[in-house]
Amino acid sequence: MQRRALLSRRNLLRGAGGIAVALPFLESVGTARAGGATAPLRYLQFMHVQGTLMDEWAPSGPAAAMVLSEILSPLEPVRDHIVPISGCDNPSANDFGVNGHVNSGRTVFTCAPNSGNNDLADGPSIDQVIADRLAAPTPYKSLQFGVGGSNIGEYQALMAGAQDPVPLDGDPRQIFDQLFADLEGDPATQPTALQRLRSRRASVLDAVLGELNGTMARASTADRQTLERHADKIRELEIQLGNEGEAGTGCAVPVLDLPGGYEPLDQGQDHISSRAFIDLMVMAMACDMTRVGTLQYVNYHGPNYPWLGVGVPGAYPEWHSMVHDLPNMADQAVPRAVYRWYMEEYAYLLQQLAATPDGEGSLLDHMLVMSISELGDGAAHGTWSLPIVLAGRLGGKLATGRHVDLGGARTGELYTTFLQWFGASDTVFGNPAYCSGPVSV
Repeated sequence: MQRRALLSRRNLLRGAGGIAVALPFLESVGTARAGGATAPLRYLQFMHVQGTLMDEWAPSGPAAAMVLSEILSPLEPVRDHIVPISGCDNPSANDFGVNGHVNSGRTVFTCAPNSGNNDLADGPSIDQVIADRLAAPTPYKSLQFGVGGSNIGEYQALMAGAQDPVPLDGDPRQIFDQLFADLEGDPATQPTALQRLRSRRASVLDAVLGELNGTMARASTADRQTLERHADKIRELEIQLGNEGEAGTGCAVPVLDLPGGYEPLDQGQDHISSRAFIDLMVMAMACDMTRVGTLQYVNYHGPNYPWLGVGVPGAYPEWHSMVHDLPNMADQAVPRAVYRWYMEEYAYLLQQLAATPDGEGSLLDHMLVMSISELGDGAAHGTWSLPIVLAGRLGGKLATGRHVDLGGARTGELYTTFLQWFGASDTVFGNPAYCSGPVSV
């Protein structure tokens, strides 16, 4: 069997019987929450690409006794934790005015119009707004991982604000080094290791800020404004370096075991990247390094999914062409297997969150997780009825184990609901032309 890039739960967590099978809780990462302590709320979004099979995706049967479709069937083990959402549209994409992928990718989380500046969205994405509202005392405001690399291209989905893109981290090895490398070894020495880690990062930021100031003196007025925003982000990182978070009882140093020859940009290895990124994100949440995260699958054009063994792209030039020909395909078994795979990865994510202790329950109990694609009908670049699956109870704010049809509500209205669940008073998100307030979920 091929070795996979995953962080084995044997290496990560305490067993169900309470037997420690990993490094113990890291005192240096923050103050542990006792088993009965209130756990903080968290948000995580999972973006897969190229839509789905529109006439096959939604569950059937009564809402409270839903029968999952074949595409959603990998979620059966966690059905009590999920809420598939039908009938939620993204009309903001129709006004963006570029092409089907830029239009959908840059509005799926922002619901914002085109700024006209390099076709960047003229507003923040929902993840960054939630992070701002939470203002959590964590080392990172948010973490963003790109399965398939950091080259986002048309899918610059995350925005800190208007015309202010947020990049993805695309190499799990670099992420491990950034988050965990200096915290390996004897737990008794961890405070010293954490101090070294902070000192090293502070030194790097000082050097970057110095170079930035020198560049700013030579820049044009327009470029200077861009550089000033970047400098503000660096200063924000300097402040966050002093944060420790409140790591839960599931926090441990993970083991990153990647096969020889692994390359995160190799589209034939996206299944390896996927599990590695998922496990890194779960442990970053467990250790309270952040309370907001994104897992974004970036390969929408030419992945061939060799691990599925279904023959993508077959007679087509690439996967993208196959998606556009879906209406003409008599047998859709191949794309069905691909869309099902994304739900297998989402199911794996939810299972790891549910298996990670946090407060009086698990990470998943205190989180809102959303799986979404930028398109509903990939063949037509359609952004109506996006395939959305919410998960987690968010401390009791979301009733799970049921299917909800929003009947044509807009994504901005769903995201307004999210903000209110997190305690904000927002009544609009994104373009107000497409948002009439929160919806009932």
